[in-house]
Amino acid sequence: MMRKVFLGLSILLLASGAASAQSGRARGSAGKYPVPPVPEASPQPDTTNSSKTAPPKIVDGERIYTSKEVDERLLIVKKPAPRYTREARRNQTRGYVVLRAILSADGTVKHIEVLTGLPDGLSQMAIEAAGLIKFKLSMKDGKPVSTRVEIKYHFQVY
Repeated sequence: MMRKVFLGLSILLLASGAASAQSGRARGSAGKYPVPPVPEASPQPDTTNSSKTAPPKIVDGERIYTSKEVDERLLIVKKPAPRYTREARRNQTRGYVVLRAILSADGTVKHIEVLTGLPDGLSQMAIEAAGLIKFKLSMKDGKPVSTRVEIKYHFQVY
């Protein structure tokens, strides 16, 4: 009998505790926790990732293709390694430099831009090395075309 009473009281306490714990909601206008007014919705600015904007499809009057748009993809024949600067060695700077460049239909590397850089002159060393890349041109409808690529260089102190 005592066990049934204890069980009944426990259930009653649990139920009353759950009913009074309003999970932070207000108790009406005279409650202890007033509800703040909801601000009117205002148009939000476009918060898309602007740090990596979409590259233009036409640069210097020339159509730039992605690797998915060409019939024959380009082939990088030679990708020289960048030099490590003295300052970067002294500071043991390491990491990745990511560049975006156009491998042009005339066989040159153009419009090199840094997407992710490193200090101590390593970004500049990566740009210089990228400018020396040798590649087999992309082809579209039997003609050489310019292609945009991302180039990644890893810098590690040994």
